[in-house]
Order: sequence, then C-alpha cells, then structure tokens
Amino acid sequence: MQENYLQSELYELVKTDTSIFEFIQSGSLDGIWYWDLEHPEQEWMSPKFWETLGYKPGEKKHLSSEWQEIINPVDLALAKENMQKHLADPNHPYDQIVRYTHKNGSTIWIRCRGLAIRDKDGKPLRMLGAHTDITSLKQTELELSRLSEEYGKVFNGTQDAMFLMSVSKEGEFRFIRNNLAHQSKTGITLKHIRGKTPQELLGKEMGDLVAKNYQKCVIAKHSVTYEEELPLPEGTRFWLTTLTPIIRDGSVAFVVGSATDMTKRKTLELQLQQYANYDTLTGLPNRRVFYERLERLVADKDRENGKVALLYIDLDGFKTINDTYGHEAGDEVLVTVGTRLGQFISGSNFVARLGGDEFAVVLIDSNDVGEVEHLANTIHTKLQEAMTIGISSYKVGASIGIAIYPDSSEGSESLVRNADSAMYEVKRNGKGGVHMYRTAPYYS
Repeated sequence: MQENYLQSELYELVKTDTSIFEFIQSGSLDGIWYWDLEHPEQEWMSPKFWETLGYKPGEKKHLSSEWQEIINPVDLALAKENMQKHLADPNHPYDQIVRYTHKNGSTIWIRCRGLAIRDKDGKPLRMLGAHTDITSLKQTELELSRLSEEYGKVFNGTQDAMFLMSVSKEGEFRFIRNNLAHQSKTGITLKHIRGKTPQELLGKEMGDLVAKNYQKCVIAKHSVTYEEELPLPEGTRFWLTTLTPIIRDGSVAFVVGSATDMTKRKTLELQLQQYANYDTLTGLPNRRVFYERLERLVADKDRENGKVALLYIDLDGFKTINDTYGHEAGDEVLVTVGTRLGQFISGSNFVARLGGDEFAVVLIDSNDVGEVEHLANTIHTKLQEAMTIGISSYKVGASIGIAIYPDSSEGSESLVRNADSAMYEVKRNGKGGVHMYRTAPYYS
C-alpha cells in the first residue's frame, strides 16, 4: 500500500516533537514499555501503566522485576513462553491477556502486546510493547458467563419443562433447546429437538395445532397460558403451558415456553368426573347425568317439535339372584343387562342406570310410537335370555314402562313420572311386560 503523505508527516512529527509521542501513548494506550533484552532487568514502563495499577510513577523503578512481582504467576509463565516463541520466530505474535494485582488488591486485566526490535542479522535487541486495560470488558464477560451459568442452573434445575424457540421473520418456529425436565418428561432429547419445527417434531396435525398457540403469543406480544394434551414418546401428557415472547426491534425474536406437567391432576379430575357422572359398575351414565340430559333433550325437542321416548326398566327376579348367589353374581347380571341395553342404542339415544336394578333408555331418533313399542318389546325379549356367567346361568325378566314427550308428558319430570307409573302398572299385573302410558286426547 502506498504511504500516505499524512502518515509520513506524522512520523516526522513524532521524531521531532516529543509531545506528540506523549499524547499518543497517554491518549490511546494504557501504557508503553521498552525492554532491553541484552540487560533484561532494565525496562522502561510509561507512567500511565503504573497509574492503571494504582501507583504513582515515582513509586516504581524502571526494572522488569517491578511488574513481575505483581503479575499473576500463571500469566507470567504464559508471557515468558510467548516471548521466547516470538524472539525465535517474528511471525509468532507476542499478544496475551494477563492479570495484575492492583495496589488496592483488586485484579486488573491487561492486554499485553509487543514487537522485538532486531539488528541487521535478526538478533532481538529490544522489545517495544503496549498495554491496554480491558478490566471492564473482562468483568462484563465474567458476569455474562456467571449469568449464563446461573441461567443454565435455573433452566435445567426447575421442575417445569422448559423450551426455547426462535421465530423467523416469516413466522416459522424452530426449537433451540429444552431443559432436562422437558427431556425427562417428554422423552425428547436436546439432540432430537434442536432445529426442528413443531411439525417436524410432532407431525403435521399436532405440529400445526401447537404452532397456532405459539402464534397467539407472537401476535399478542405478551405471555399467554393455556392447557394442552400432547401425545409424546413418554406417553400422552396434559400440560399447563406459558409462553413468553422475547422482543427485539419491535418483533418477537424468541419464545420461551414453560410447561407444568398436569397429567396426574388431570387424570384425577377425569376419574372424579367419571365417578360423578357414570355408574362405577356398568359404566353407564348415572341418575344425575340422566336427568340433566333428559331435561336438555326435552328442551331441544320442544324447539324442534320432535319427540322424546323414555323406557323405564325394572328387572324382575334380580333380588332372588342377589340373595341366592351373592352380590358378585348380581353385579355381573347388572353389567350384562347394561351391555345388552347398549346394543339397541345409536346416535343421540342413550342408556342410564338409575340405581339398584333400575335402568332407563332414552330415544329421540324415532317419532313413531309403534316403533318405540316394538323396540321396547325387543328389549324385553332380549333381557329374558339366559346369562352365562362363569359356570352358572342366570335369568331375569323386566317390567318396562313407556312415556313419550309431548304426547303424554308436559316436561322431563312428568315424562319420568309417567314412565315410572307405566312400569308399575306392569308390576301390578304380574310383572314381565311392556306398558305404554297414554292420556287423552293423544291415544284412545
């Protein structure tokens, strides 16, 4: 490169005007040093170097032993090693970061660079060097390292499953990392998750579903919390997930996810819901759900001008089985009855166990009274068939009462009452049969 006239001019000024040199070394550097390699104890250190270390220039002599007493011993060994390499080979740079002990006892980080000045035969005679105080930079670096380490401890130490995603300008999500809790609870390793999109990790359908939740966080630009159910290598799990956006230049650049495993609690909730709504023996809807559904169906059919038929079923001979063969046999009979009744149900029709040996069948898919009576008789016949349970065979009969809304009932309560009344009419007439509750003017 051709030498610029300003460069030449500056060189001449440095040669002739010492104030220029003083300005350069005091304004641009944190110390200059000049070392006599033929007399290694002799070394000139500029005043600013000692000031950086908390000393007045007059407190220190121009001897190499002065700074060697306060440099970190490990770093001194490194400096000597690098110097020997540089003196042997000019292409090997003399450049390292070393630690000095400040007068007040604190640590000062100095970048030390140097260049050997050689004679015409290449023999090194002097060393010219510069010092740069990088303590603040090093402290920042150490603080960032500490924070990173603490973040890693928190990230991997928390019991919540955590994950980090990048968000591209096009809105694509890619996983960056997941913590140990996430890896343990999901069965997805860091190697497997890193760089993947939700679709690549979970499949198209499930990936699109979770990506929609991630997108809500990006659009809102604030934390969002939701529940989700995900099929994962470790099994299906329920999560309470919170997504927090990291915003840069007005856009969401990353999303941090924190998910609490709710599988045990959710499973318990579902079990409690099952216990509350379904008969534990037969698995059929219980009395409470029966009344809730019936009331809703009646209201719906009222708006549609449709009909709801109710078959109220009480088993005949069940008490004898219970008393003779025991409750275990009786329970098996009830389960079998529930199964047989379920064979006649489709669509929105349903079967419920009302308690003891009482069952109900609700029909809404037929407005034909004749069809309802025919189905009730078919059920009656089916229930009379012998039941083989283990090595024993049992038989029960059934008394079935039928009521229809709105033909013979004004609402869900009267529908149940009238169907029950029709069932007891069968009981009064010797049990075992089907009876339709009828009131004028609908039927004669």
